[in-house]
Amino acid sequence: MALASLSDADFKTLLSENFTPSATIKTPERLFGRAKALTTIERAFASAGRQVFIYGDRGVGKTSLAETAAHLHQDSRSTPIYVPCANSGSFAEVMTAVGNATISITKRVERRGATGTYGATVFGTGLTIKPAEADLHHTLPDAQTLTGALDIIRYVLEKRPGPQIIIIDEMERIGAAAEREKFAEFIKNIPQLEERVKFIFCGIGTTVDELIGAHPSAGRILETISLEKLHHNYLWEIIRHVANQANVEIPTEMLVRIGQISDGFPHYVHLIGESMFWSAYDDKEEVTKLLSEHFRAGITGALERAEGVLRQQYQKATRKTKNTTDYEEALWAVADTTSDSRQLSEIYEASYKRIMMRRQRVERLMLTKELFNQRLLALKKEGHGSILKGYGSGWFGFRENIIRGYVRLMAEQAGVELGRDIR
Repeated sequence: MALASLSDADFKTLLSENFTPSATIKTPERLFGRAKALTTIERAFASAGRQVFIYGDRGVGKTSLAETAAHLHQDSRSTPIYVPCANSGSFAEVMTAVGNATISITKRVERRGATGTYGATVFGTGLTIKPAEADLHHTLPDAQTLTGALDIIRYVLEKRPGPQIIIIDEMERIGAAAEREKFAEFIKNIPQLEERVKFIFCGIGTTVDELIGAHPSAGRILETISLEKLHHNYLWEIIRHVANQANVEIPTEMLVRIGQISDGFPHYVHLIGESMFWSAYDDKEEVTKLLSEHFRAGITGALERAEGVLRQQYQKATRKTKNTTDYEEALWAVADTTSDSRQLSEIYEASYKRIMMRRQRVERLMLTKELFNQRLLALKKEGHGSILKGYGSGWFGFRENIIRGYVRLMAEQAGVELGRDIR
């Protein structure tokens, strides 16, 4: 063990409590950089009829914010109700799931019928058939209708005392406009319910209108929170907290690089940090300061354990029968700054040329600007997973901002540093 101040059990506990790349955060002390958003939610809940809608990029921490806020305001005798929307799901499915959350899973799954028991009878020993005990049959109101959906929430409130927080997550998966309209109509009527129930809706999008449509009445009910990426100093705090607990020094430049690579998405910080500290723990010598080899192990581990969808997107975009490396380098150039959209000439002159100067050691030749433009245009097409999208003639950006961090990880592993504009 290279970290002398911690036992094996204590070290595992430290990592599991602070690095959670595969789980949401539910406590405010671990939700770095979201104090303002938590205050906004608290004040919204104090306003009669007000509900909350959190939207933003995938992976920015919407669910963690929602769950943390929900646990802060939920009655202690029960847990918040959390319902994720299914792909192409419906309003009725979501409302039914909310109602079912108050019913024991055993009662929902088991179906009792006639039971057989062995026992003594007047004719000897044998099988005695006994009728099953009466089973309570739970029938929820029809969730297809607005009245039925509201009655389901009233049922929840009868079953559960005290303040109740209901989270409806992944609203972007409700594809049909008619189903989104039902959600908007429901939101408009939430004030008809008891004040002790509050809703937090979450979805990937740039506006709430994308997720429930332009419904002015619903808009008056909602406190909307556009959740931005985390500022780099909050990303550093995630790592610093663990380093302090482990009595290990972490160089400032290493923190800066982790923040730059992560591009404001805590998911990458958790991946890099967890792998980096395991590398330090496995070191043969006692570690009092994290070194470059621990950082490199963090990058490698993050790539190996990153969300599979990100890996697949990158591979589909770049792994072709020819020009694979061209596509990688083009993506690296686009990912070099935090700008959501960049102009072709700026990408080529400010980023691509610098990257290719670095790549001379692996005997890579620089593409002409025309060929480089062709590679970017190809990366917008379905054959490359449409990893890029256009913002008008000659402007490019990532279809999903979270992929930028994965691209930076791949470049870092290849010895190319990106994101130096973040300080």
